[in-house]
Amino acid sequence: MPKHPSHWLIVAGLSFALASAAWAHHSQSEFDFRSVVEVQGSVTNLDWRSPHARLYVDVVDAQGKTVNWNFELPSPMTLMRRGWRRNALKPGDRVSVKGARARHFPGIAYATVIRDANGKPLFTGVTPVYEPSEPKSP
Repeated sequence: MPKHPSHWLIVAGLSFALASAAWAHHSQSEFDFRSVVEVQGSVTNLDWRSPHARLYVDVVDAQGKTVNWNFELPSPMTLMRRGWRRNALKPGDRVSVKGARARHFPGIAYATVIRDANGKPLFTGVTPVYEPSEPKSP
């Protein structure tokens, strides 16, 4: 055990650094993969950074209000392996995006399918989650 007060500061600093690293990568548990959203709109930004890229899309809702949807994507490295580049989507590009809604935040989702204005698939994001089906009653 550290006996000098400065040693406690070092231990506390290291503990904080290790805890931060443990929280750096998280699961997709904040998203409900059974609650699917599908929107069409204009790209406002493709934010290319780790640990997850983000796609922002302006969507006009049923009341005529513009909502800027925030779609989580895999890491830039994963996107590059799938053929994407930083400029794969530019502001103003029309897209349709299908994804899993965030459990507690409207306007946020995890993108599972992105298509261009012509319906061409640009991206499929995750391996499908297969939930057991409810047993049918006799």
